[in-house]
Amino acid sequence: MLATLWLASLSLPMLWAQKLINCPYKNVCHYALLSGNDVILQCNHPKALWYFSSSMEDKLSLLNSMSNVKILPRSNLQLTNPQPSQTGLYRCLDDHKTRVVEYEIDFQDIALLHVTHKDLGQTPMENETMDLGGEVVVFTRWDPWQDCNRCEKPGERKRLGYCYVEEQLGKSMPCWLYMREKVTHKRLRPELQLQACQVPCDTITETNQPYSPFDTHQLDKTNDHVWLSCPLASIYR
Repeated sequence: MLATLWLASLSLPMLWAQKLINCPYKNVCHYALLSGNDVILQCNHPKALWYFSSSMEDKLSLLNSMSNVKILPRSNLQLTNPQPSQTGLYRCLDDHKTRVVEYEIDFQDIALLHVTHKDLGQTPMENETMDLGGEVVVFTRWDPWQDCNRCEKPGERKRLGYCYVEEQLGKSMPCWLYMREKVTHKRLRPELQLQACQVPCDTITETNQPYSPFDTHQLDKTNDHVWLSCPLASIYR
């Protein structure tokens, strides 16, 4: 008989684990992000309201019907586990209906992520010319390499790449903000690249974080299963 397995979830402050997205005052900013990973869109205005328009339609509506959206202090907008269907325009307006800041966000589907390992000789996707209502070049725009995931011992680091479209005039935009419709193609996908690393430990930044269980799961059958999540995990770091 299998021994009973107890699994404890952990409760920790989570705000700093989420990716903070900002944009200059009164500007419009375009971002490509990955679905399934929490983000916060900053507005920093005490009495602002958020409006949303899907990339599939032009209707702008007050953002109060999404179950995974929360308004934080200073009117910053928290999106928990955002989905590709939430790609679109996020507009923060003050109490006089004047734009404070505006984001066009492409939540690219993490289920389509193309993963390669640089040290295994695997290569990222190449640029590809496609006809998307006109001839364009589809390419990957890469973030910088993230920190090594351990110190003193061999570890790995990663970088994220997002699907972008470049028009003939040189203007580029995240793929699904450009297309404004659901299009599937083997080249239209985000990327993740891994690389081996080994770095010295930085004792100055090391801290001891207290952990406290807030939920416990008991598995006592061979066919029992549970989905485990790490509260501080994020693909962005």
